[in-house]
Amino acid sequence: MHNAVNPVSGGDHLEHGSLGQFLCNGFVSLLYSAFLLFFLTGCSESIDEPEASPVSVSVLHLETSSVRPSREFIARTAPSSKTSISARLQAEIKSIHFEEGSRVEQGQLLVRLEDTNVIADLRQAEAELTAARAEQQSASRNLQRGEEVATRGFLSAADLDKLKDRYSAAQGRLQSAEAALQRAANNLAYTEIRAPFDGWIGKLNFDVGSVVAPASGAIADIMVIDPIYVEFQLDEAEFVALRRTGQEAAETVARHLTLSLILPDGNRHSQGGALDFADISIDASTGTVAMRAVFPNSAAVLVPGLFVTLHIEGQTSEASILVPQMAVQQTIEGQFVLLVNEEQKVVQRFIQTGQRQGAMLVVESGIEAGESVIVEGMQKVRSGATVNPVPKRIDPDTGALVNPGEPTP
Repeated sequence: MHNAVNPVSGGDHLEHGSLGQFLCNGFVSLLYSAFLLFFLTGCSESIDEPEASPVSVSVLHLETSSVRPSREFIARTAPSSKTSISARLQAEIKSIHFEEGSRVEQGQLLVRLEDTNVIADLRQAEAELTAARAEQQSASRNLQRGEEVATRGFLSAADLDKLKDRYSAAQGRLQSAEAALQRAANNLAYTEIRAPFDGWIGKLNFDVGSVVAPASGAIADIMVIDPIYVEFQLDEAEFVALRRTGQEAAETVARHLTLSLILPDGNRHSQGGALDFADISIDASTGTVAMRAVFPNSAAVLVPGLFVTLHIEGQTSEASILVPQMAVQQTIEGQFVLLVNEEQKVVQRFIQTGQRQGAMLVVESGIEAGESVIVEGMQKVRSGATVNPVPKRIDPDTGALVNPGEPTP
């Protein structure tokens, strides 16, 4: 009985012992966690993240260049001469003697028409002329004899007048027969259609066997494309200013202009041109004046109807800064470029540009000589970013970039 364990007191003792051990173990765990957090925090603060290397961009060092004032116009080529070959009488096409799109020479046979009926008409005209000539000669002899007899008083005046009338009628029929023979000869010549001048012949609109007539329209067109015309429009204000300088001064200015053509593929025409014509009236619907330039075209590169860019340069030069077109960006606020300053940081700069010079634009304001503009890698940077500028050179005509020291392509 005395050795029995009190279940209540024993249970209380175990319960109090377990709680103390739990609290002790929890306190140690808490300290360990705090120490670990402090250690990790301290390590993270003491380790610096590596900075990213600056982005490389291509830059162009801007310099002052000598630039002649210029203008560009959207223009269209046209033949300097053009004619349509057509039939001058009704006949069947017998043969074709040219290839479409080929070059032809003046006097070259192009089309031969059926001439059977024309030759028959010519023979008939020749026979009628022979008969008319014989009748005229007979009437002339009779009149001559009548006049001799009349002088001796053996022929009345009335009979003499009849002889004169017969001679006049025969003379008229002779002239009519000569004209008919000339028409028949002309018609025979018209059965051969020849080139009126040197040029290029276009599409054939009728085939062999087709019956053509003057009202049938063109059989084909012949055009002169060397030289070739380039037609463009000049604003009425500029035209009036040009006219105000006087005819002689305007002609002097025109003689000293340099004209060149930029073709649709971006290449420049190998031969220069000159102003050729200015209209004397202004188109009321467009407010422009029709202008024309003429260009040599010995290689036949230019064809009529081609859209080209006409580049006109003045004689005097001005000091200007040129910026590549590829470097200029556009927003609703205007045009801007990205520059790299002395700290190798990107700077955005809004600019005003003027005329185009090949792949370059003339800067009117916003940039100074000596600054470096980004020409490649603009999409990888923003204003204020540090960059690694890589110097480049540019071909001002094509816009091709090369490294310094390398030849321009």
